[in-house]
Amino acid sequence: MRHPLVRRLAAYCGAAGLITGLLAVVAPAASAADTTTDLGVTFDSYTADLAVGAGRVFVAADDRIIVAGTDGNLTGDVVTGLPGVRELAMNADDTRLYAALAGSNEVAEIDTASLAVTRRIDLSAHPCPSTLALLGERLWVGHGCYDNGPGGLVSLDLGAATPAPVAVEGEHLRAPVLAAAGDTLVVGLTGLHHADMLVYDVGGGTAEARGTIDGEEWRMDYLRDLALTSDGTTLFAAADAPGHFARYDTRTLAATGTYGDGWDGYPSAVALGPGSAYIAAGRQWGSTDLTLYDAATGAAMFAADQPDAELLPDGVAFSGPDVFVLLRSSADRLLLWRVTGAALPASKLTVTAPAWQYAGSPVTVEGRLTRTDGKTLGIKPLAVTRRLINGAKESITGVTTQKNGTFTFEDTPPDIGEVTYLVFWDGDDRYRRSSASVTVKVRHRSALTMTGPQSGVVGTAMELTGVLTAGGQPPSPGSTLTVQRSVSIDNVSAGSVKLPPVRVNADGTYTFTDTPAIAGRYSYLALSSGDAKAGPAKATYQLMVE
Repeated sequence: MRHPLVRRLAAYCGAAGLITGLLAVVAPAASAADTTTDLGVTFDSYTADLAVGAGRVFVAADDRIIVAGTDGNLTGDVVTGLPGVRELAMNADDTRLYAALAGSNEVAEIDTASLAVTRRIDLSAHPCPSTLALLGERLWVGHGCYDNGPGGLVSLDLGAATPAPVAVEGEHLRAPVLAAAGDTLVVGLTGLHHADMLVYDVGGGTAEARGTIDGEEWRMDYLRDLALTSDGTTLFAAADAPGHFARYDTRTLAATGTYGDGWDGYPSAVALGPGSAYIAAGRQWGSTDLTLYDAATGAAMFAADQPDAELLPDGVAFSGPDVFVLLRSSADRLLLWRVTGAALPASKLTVTAPAWQYAGSPVTVEGRLTRTDGKTLGIKPLAVTRRLINGAKESITGVTTQKNGTFTFEDTPPDIGEVTYLVFWDGDDRYRRSSASVTVKVRHRSALTMTGPQSGVVGTAMELTGVLTAGGQPPSPGSTLTVQRSVSIDNVSAGSVKLPPVRVNADGTYTFTDTPAIAGRYSYLALSSGDAKAGPAKATYQLMVE
């Protein structure tokens, strides 16, 4: 098991995937409505699980199930006496919750209304029940102790008064990962390089082998989680390698796509939203914990991260448009993270500003908030933050869109350097939040002077001098000027030439000499192109040479 301290330092050098990725473009944004709840337990393992149903969120933790509301807050209810509780499974009408109890070799059935354990199903002949998949009244249970012999798979007929476990042929190194939907059961091997996924027909109540999705062919290493569409035809898998989330056809047993091809952590959890339209994909030891993908196109719709906590395998579940995520903090506390509105239709926020502005002058920032089809969302409040180059942040209040979605505000930055304006809309109950930013370079206003003799003589050197300042102070060390000399005779141009670069002294002064070769009117143009701290400036000087 990788240690969480290596999380932000992890790098991945795996082989390139065999399936062309779909899309991976993400615009992360955090909502003020998101919540992170400490579940009140110190937790040093990776075996927690969660299930959503009956208007609540049930979290398995060590020897209990902790109950939270769909607002992410604890209800105060706890189901205890569940030794070694592992995975949870909710029945179709949300009236019964099943819990695999590895510590007592049982499956517990819990009434979701009363939270009473209504029966315990003995699995002592199949020790360490750990994973569950429920189809109607048929519960599939993966069992296997981590360090004590092989694992396997059994089924239970929950309609029986005393369900008797029926073993499915085959042994497993550890408890397999399970997913069931439609007439399909997928059994994923765990703890292995080249993790095969065994596909079964279960429409008749028994498991009939359909075939194998070959882990070696598709380079699936250390499988973590599985999810099936409601008809059982499409499988989504999370595994350490090859680094992306994979999609498979359970009829042809072939890979049909990938999600998130760019390396950003180890895929560890996957869940399907309402109607299987979106995939919530969780990663460990990367820079992004949660990404929401469009299931059909593979486009990354949304991403979010909890930098001081680690996502747990199989720790993602939908609740309507919201996503719940199980995390373990750096202090080994078990956390429930509610990401609101992740599966709502997207909104689009654009923002523009000048590329640069002088210090002391206001910056005008403009933008527009719309639906993705360009239609407006009406009057909406926006949260705006100004971030300076030193990291200092300050809120800019009172920014609101007009009926047509446009907005404008002015701000005068307090200092030079890059200033970033972050604009955020927190979404509503119909559209997902969105954010955008724009960066403006704020520079001092520069001033440049040039003086010299009133007249000159052909063949005699002339000295010209001046001063360059930036915001009333000497310019950056090493500044140089570009100088161009033009000559005209009787108002007819005799040509122009660029003189050698002129170096500016530390105090802003400069000097250069020029020896005229012909008589005429001499015009000198000095240019400072500016730099990151100061804008451009120019100065001119004219004299007659005889």
